[in-house]
Amino acid sequence: MNITLTQDSRKYARIIFDVIRVFLPQLRWQQLIGEEAAENILFITVDNSEIVVGLCDGPCIVEDLENSDENEVKRTIKLAVYRFFTEILMYKASPWGILTGIRPTKIVHRFWEQDFTKEKIIELLQGRYLLASEKAEKLIQITQLQRKYLLDAEAAKKLVSIYISIPFCPTRCSYCSFPAFSTGPKELENYLQYLLKEIKAVGEAINRSDNIVQTIYVGGGTPTTLNLKQLRLLLNGIKESFFSKATIEYTFEAGRPDTIDEEKLALLLSYQVNRISINPQTMWAKTLQKIGRNHSPQDILEKFKMARNIGFKNINMDLIIGLPNEGVENIKYTLGEIGKLKPENLTLHALAIKRTAKLQRKTETDGLDNQVEEMFAFTEDWCKDNGYLPYYLYRQKQITGNQENIGYSLGGQPCIYNIQMIEERQTIWGLGVGAGTKIVDTRDWTLKNTYNPKDLIIYCQRIDEIIKTKVDKILGLG
Repeated sequence: MNITLTQDSRKYARIIFDVIRVFLPQLRWQQLIGEEAAENILFITVDNSEIVVGLCDGPCIVEDLENSDENEVKRTIKLAVYRFFTEILMYKASPWGILTGIRPTKIVHRFWEQDFTKEKIIELLQGRYLLASEKAEKLIQITQLQRKYLLDAEAAKKLVSIYISIPFCPTRCSYCSFPAFSTGPKELENYLQYLLKEIKAVGEAINRSDNIVQTIYVGGGTPTTLNLKQLRLLLNGIKESFFSKATIEYTFEAGRPDTIDEEKLALLLSYQVNRISINPQTMWAKTLQKIGRNHSPQDILEKFKMARNIGFKNINMDLIIGLPNEGVENIKYTLGEIGKLKPENLTLHALAIKRTAKLQRKTETDGLDNQVEEMFAFTEDWCKDNGYLPYYLYRQKQITGNQENIGYSLGGQPCIYNIQMIEERQTIWGLGVGAGTKIVDTRDWTLKNTYNPKDLIIYCQRIDEIIKTKVDKILGLG
């Protein structure tokens, strides 16, 4: 299908594209901004009083514009496009309605801050945004849990978090689109020197600004790809630059069980790391092999028990729903195995395939969308039955089954960094290759995002410039 936008609607091309992609995930941008309308090509017009979406010489949807507020115009456009696909073309409705953004919880937090009741918020989510009732209820539950962790303006001026990127993995998973490298020890050693330089400079600036680091998150890649000597250097640099008695959470991703052993785990614990991730993604050996992970389900069980015996009391495990050739029976088995371990955090990801991933939707994941909804329903029931509460949620483009990524916690131990990162109510300084920095203006909660280069060589070449820019911002000089 080719889609033609009239001149007055082209400035809304991005949001129109996002809604159409809910129904036509293979749609490409070039199809949206093509030639002028011809017969049987979808057209969209926007004027001061109404929005029209339809086929040339065919049926259409008309939505009246209640006012000229830009946010209301955008919502009404999305509503008209969505209704055309579900009411005229008879596509299956999305459980998330017209919400196509990454952070739907932010809308709900704004409603709470307007003193709306739970019932009123659900009414707005279902009426204005067309959410399915179960998604509206889930957002209510998550945001109610999060409220006590969100900072007020005074606290947000003082407390910051740190993200540190270790973009190396023993192998690259077929679904991965993150900047991650399978390089030799020389490249890793070289990168670590530049990263430690950035850590030291940013730590000194934060101390001069009288900020306090609330949470630290070391991610990747797989940070435990570092050998013991490299790991000690990194941990010591973090301790000297960021860690204090006020640091209440310190996460270190040890996601690949083939990269951890007793010495590394004991070292992490000795540096006050109090939360780690050991990520199976699935407990099916055939799937692990297919997606490029060089470990077995038995390795996961053994390394988890090793971490417990060493003393870790907060362990997260990631699972992916929608992996090639997996269905409901597979996720039942995986959760059955995970249930024996009782991790404090369980993060469920719906598979999202990006252009840079080896795995492509057209080849090995066709037909899974129909099963994903049932798989998610089972996992939600399983989590509820086993005492897990949802505490954060985000969505991605091209996500399987129009679902979401959702974190669950057991025993009231949510990951505070994850909440701060998703809700964007705290400044987070990102260090290392590809790391994102979020700078929050507490006067109006607006946000400025900046990113370090994703290329390893460019990051190392530009390290002095990267450091200066970041330090200037921390000290209010830039």
